[in-house]
Amino acid sequence: MTTYDVDDVEFTALKRKTILITGCATGIGRSAVDLAYQNGANLILGDVQEKEGQELATKLGERALFRKCDVSIWDDVLELFQAGQIQYGGIDVVLANAGVNEIGNLFEDGIDTATGKLEAPNLATLNINLLGVLYTAKCAVHYFMKQEGKPCQLVLTGSAACFLDTPPLYTYSVSKAGVMGLMRGLRTQLPKNNNVTVNMVAPWMTKTPMLLPEFLNVWGELPANEPIGVARALLLPAVRPELNGKSFFVAGYEIVDFEEGLERTRPEWMGVQLSEHVDEGQRRILP
Repeated sequence: MTTYDVDDVEFTALKRKTILITGCATGIGRSAVDLAYQNGANLILGDVQEKEGQELATKLGERALFRKCDVSIWDDVLELFQAGQIQYGGIDVVLANAGVNEIGNLFEDGIDTATGKLEAPNLATLNINLLGVLYTAKCAVHYFMKQEGKPCQLVLTGSAACFLDTPPLYTYSVSKAGVMGLMRGLRTQLPKNNNVTVNMVAPWMTKTPMLLPEFLNVWGELPANEPIGVARALLLPAVRPELNGKSFFVAGYEIVDFEEGLERTRPEWMGVQLSEHVDEGQRRILP
């Protein structure tokens, strides 16, 4: 387990960087906007909440550009990146942060009154939290390659649900596990030719508008995140560009990488022989 402490002064490295943030209008995204702006970054902002997002960009002035963006719609995501590239001439950091809580109940049956058939579940959570991150990552890598070797960072907002049981947030858990899978799939590949790093932030209990009140009511004295604590973790890879392939679990203001511990202890929980075989298998099949 590796714990990361980050001093306020480190964020001054964000000055003149161009940072694209989805889900910018409230919660963690809004705190990341404020932190980046205060330290001199240019901002490309996207959110489905058009009124709040436009008001935010107007308040920030010339160093901020906003576009309404539903991340589950490819054209919205592409337009956000295109507008930012035109405005600032390049994109250095992308925070794929837009997300929602569980929409609907996966295992609550709905019956079509006309046909009597079982209705398909609502997959909006999956489309926003996972498809939206895939779209954002696709555009990020495309535009990072235009930077001709300049270090760039892709940061994905995951969740504690990547690691912990979180019923009844079934579709939410699937979506966030997918985000972690994407990070792990990319982390050996992006740095090779594109000088790009990828990391994931996995917030534990966080006080945002999407938090279910029943969760907070029973939390008591346990550590809970304020949005700014998670925002600091999201921007950590932007000020320490050597970081890659990390899963930053955030509890309170503590940032802990789980990937290093999982890798180091793998012979213990997998068994020494199987762990060695897995190492060799990965060596053979990874491009």
